[in-house]
Amino acid sequence: MVGKKLLKSHINDEALWGVDDFCGRQAVKGKPASSKVSPDKARALAELFKKNKNCRKCPLGNARLNFVFGVGNPDSPLIFVGEGPGFDEDHKGEPFVGRAGQLLNKIIAAMKLSREDVYIANIAKCHPMIDPTNPDKRGNDRPPTIDEMAGCMPILEEQLKIIRPRVVCALGSTAAKGMLRSDDTIGKLRGNVFDFKVGGHEMKIVPTYHPAALLRNPSLKKICWEDMRLVMRLLSSN
Repeated sequence: MVGKKLLKSHINDEALWGVDDFCGRQAVKGKPASSKVSPDKARALAELFKKNKNCRKCPLGNARLNFVFGVGNPDSPLIFVGEGPGFDEDHKGEPFVGRAGQLLNKIIAAMKLSREDVYIANIAKCHPMIDPTNPDKRGNDRPPTIDEMAGCMPILEEQLKIIRPRVVCALGSTAAKGMLRSDDTIGKLRGNVFDFKVGGHEMKIVPTYHPAALLRNPSLKKICWEDMRLVMRLLSSN
């Protein structure tokens, strides 16, 4: 019985996020980033990483294994921003590489883009842990606190200044609240477009559910896809 349920869940997941099966016929195709990467932006991001990679300004820096900066195309008009790295990300040093990251890859593919076309980052750059003395323990993740996000927010803002995206997709309640400085739930924030300005550059923020929430509650996937279509319409508009 369990095996059949798992198989059905896998089939449903592939049907929902498969490029051909679910979104290929309906998608409003987003404008991909240029294949030519700006050396100035890449250099500026590398310098920003070098400047902050040894940060120990808060306790997260003392417990983490890796400083998880960000990955992707610095010329991308679209950035996905999560709350902070988890176990897999802390061990690899790259955002969204666990199960939630695999689902995010499917979402991006359904948008007719690839992981290499977009940029992916988190607000918090170090792994928030329930027990910071045991970074090798799975199931030790927790959301970053307001103060922890506030400590890392200047780094994300510098990333945004360098990349200058048109759209930021805030993944999950914690990331959305951290960027928008709002107490509203993700259920109230999603489906809306918010103006955001950093260093004189204006962009749009589109909040949606975190991929981890979709894994826990697959019924949210269709709602999330509505938000992705909103993102793609913004990217396709002049």
